[in-house]
Amino acid sequence: MTEMNTSPLIELRGVRRVYASAGETVAALDGIDLDLKQGEVVVMLLGPSGSGKTTLLNVLSAMDSPTEGRYRYLGEDVPTAPDLVEQTRFSIRTPHPLLRPVVWPVEAVVRLTQGIVRAPSRTMASRRRAKALEAQASFRRRNIGYVFQQYNLLGDLTVLENVMLAQEIAGARDRAHAMDMIGRVGLKGLHDRFPSELSGGQQQRVAIARSLAKKAQLLLGDEPTGNLDSETTQQVMEVLLSICRKERVTAVIVTHDESLTKHATRVLRLDSGRLQSDERGAAGTIVGKGKAAVMGALENGRDGEDTV
Repeated sequence: MTEMNTSPLIELRGVRRVYASAGETVAALDGIDLDLKQGEVVVMLLGPSGSGKTTLLNVLSAMDSPTEGRYRYLGEDVPTAPDLVEQTRFSIRTPHPLLRPVVWPVEAVVRLTQGIVRAPSRTMASRRRAKALEAQASFRRRNIGYVFQQYNLLGDLTVLENVMLAQEIAGARDRAHAMDMIGRVGLKGLHDRFPSELSGGQQQRVAIARSLAKKAQLLLGDEPTGNLDSETTQQVMEVLLSICRKERVTAVIVTHDESLTKHATRVLRLDSGRLQSDERGAAGTIVGKGKAAVMGALENGRDGEDTV
């Protein structure tokens, strides 16, 4: 048997993502340090709304860039595209009414001067950003599979055509592999159907096959079963993670559903942009602060052995 490569697939060091809102800064991610090994089957991210889960997925997929920190994939720095618009260094809060006639004209002159100085460099900055965005897109095409809550299937394409579309975008067209993935998600014989002819659970299986058909090493899921009933959710997750285990694909799944932790080998919990805990999941050895929660999910959940 071939020994699994245990070198880090993902390395995050001091990652922060800060947004400007109403003159203030908000840290969606605040100092994230995280390693994911090649072949780690699944990581569940749990946390309240606004905890930073989706922002972390966006950074991992290079759809967003860290404001600070470092992101490495297989030992290489991931392309970033920092925001073009810098926050104004010269900032004066709303002054006392008696000072407004004096302060505001001064601030206006400073801002105008900044605009004149920066204007010649905006074209170059735009070109740099365009180049960086293309580098990020290339990284996603080659390395990332994504399963969304909305299936995002093209209605005028068949199941097979939807699955192969991801391959074509990645430059790796392989009909036989696409057919194999369709069969492995339980849709054998339905490759010539259109999305409108499938149930919600079947459409999500097509989305899973599409994300895995390009042979990416990292699969990201943002509430991938959020639109499904509880029974179908368990079936779809079992299909998804079974394939990930066999293909040694690392899966990072965002969810609010505690019952899904029984499928996880590792459970991450985020709150206020910070990693609060990193525990072994029910699919591995249970340790750490989350043991009671995971055991409760096992006692109250399904056994995951649904027929698919």
